[in-house]
Amino acid sequence: MSNYLEDVRGEEFEVVEPFWKDVILEGFMINEHVFHQRIWDMSMTAFDKPREVQVVIDGNNQLFISVGSPGFVTFGGQNDTEGMRFPLKEWIHTHPFGQAYFSSTDQKTIRMYEKFLNSATVIGNGEKLTIYFRADEDRVGHYQMFSQFIWDERAKECCTTCKGEEE
Repeated sequence: MSNYLEDVRGEEFEVVEPFWKDVILEGFMINEHVFHQRIWDMSMTAFDKPREVQVVIDGNNQLFISVGSPGFVTFGGQNDTEGMRFPLKEWIHTHPFGQAYFSSTDQKTIRMYEKFLNSATVIGNGEKLTIYFRADEDRVGHYQMFSQFIWDERAKECCTTCKGEEE
């Protein structure tokens, strides 16, 4: 089973994993590490080629998910953001070419939403960079955390929906 979506340029592309959003949502219910890995995995395998995936966690813990081109992602035309509640807990997106850094486009997005955003995370291959905008009591001001890691096997285990099975 496959279907098609449209990228930011208006070009159709194939979705080879029709339950890709369910895979991400299930990861969210497990823990942050699994959640971030599932976002990365779907970015790399759920479509005709690796593509940027973004996930926004809103103030009500609801996920808003979209996919873009290999180098750019937006919500345009794919996901209705109606009902999204501010402040946003986290904006997450992938760089399928592998490096976790905030590009100039990412930095513009962050500046635009910073006062309504708790954190922003970019995921690369084995890398994750997060900026926290609302520091906890032990920190003053914004701070960043960079981590390099190897996805563990528990996080790679897939749910039944990503196999296309029904209960």
